[in-house]
Amino acid sequence: MIRFAIRDDLDAVYGLMRQLSSRDFTMEQFKNCYFFNIEKRQILVYEKDHTLRGCLVYSINYYLHYSRKSAEIVNLVVDESVRGNGIGKELLTVFERIAIEMGCVCFEVASGNHREAAHRFYSREGFVCDHLKFVKEIHPHTVQYLRCNKDS
Repeated sequence: MIRFAIRDDLDAVYGLMRQLSSRDFTMEQFKNCYFFNIEKRQILVYEKDHTLRGCLVYSINYYLHYSRKSAEIVNLVVDESVRGNGIGKELLTVFERIAIEMGCVCFEVASGNHREAAHRFYSREGFVCDHLKFVKEIHPHTVQYLRCNKDS
């Protein structure tokens, strides 16, 4: 069954995100982001036998270069023990239906360079790679430097 995430799913979704991300984050940091996203109803979960097996986090954006709504997959993760059983495809199908109902004109996803299996999945599902995404981390020393030099 696919449904929107609820507060009680916190631990299970945290576990799934730990499988996906190599970034170091605490449960407390995660909890703040999680509760923000469930209030916006932007996390779908796949549940079977009272266990969460996958989740898809998305955002609906109104980018100027489209001049209409677009839907972006922020995270899509299926538990390692059940990958290859169609769960990702089911989550994607529900996400696409929601986005179309909301008036979105396209779907987007960014995927880490090392996630070759995910790239094959998105290609099979009709996504094309048409641009790169660049990321710049903000470190505490950078923030302090900018605060100290803001009047320069």
